[in-house]
Amino acid sequence: MSSRRLTALGLLLPVVPWLASPMEIFVRILVWILNRTYGRQNLPSQYGSNPMDEKVLLEFEESRELEREAQRQNRIVEDFKSAAVPVPGVVDYDELRWDSYDKVVETLDQFVFYNGRSIQKTFTKSAFTSRQEVVALRRVIHRHVRNCELRED
Repeated sequence: MSSRRLTALGLLLPVVPWLASPMEIFVRILVWILNRTYGRQNLPSQYGSNPMDEKVLLEFEESRELEREAQRQNRIVEDFKSAAVPVPGVVDYDELRWDSYDKVVETLDQFVFYNGRSIQKTFTKSAFTSRQEVVALRRVIHRHVRNCELRED
């Protein structure tokens, strides 16, 4: 065969399916079935083609967001901290060892701190200069001691 006939035959192969080899037909049918069944999996990715890169970058973004949120909350806490100098009162809150008290009882005239059955500390209410100090002590006691019997006046 001449080269002219080969090129003409080569041009006819895609057009005339019976001139193609059986293996080529089989491969084309297989590719068509796979494309029909699964389709093209070109999901648009924000970070590139590698799914592991995308996962790592998403985790990095989440950690940065959590870090920014923590910094924002720290700034909020700093804004709400009091700049006032603490006024010395009857109770020195820094001196109290809250873990050593398991019960607090408030009577009409005093606060009694217990450890078991023994009295550890007492504060008389007459030593307080205002009702606000008593209310503040009640709040702190309620926060730190589980078993507390406080008045509601």
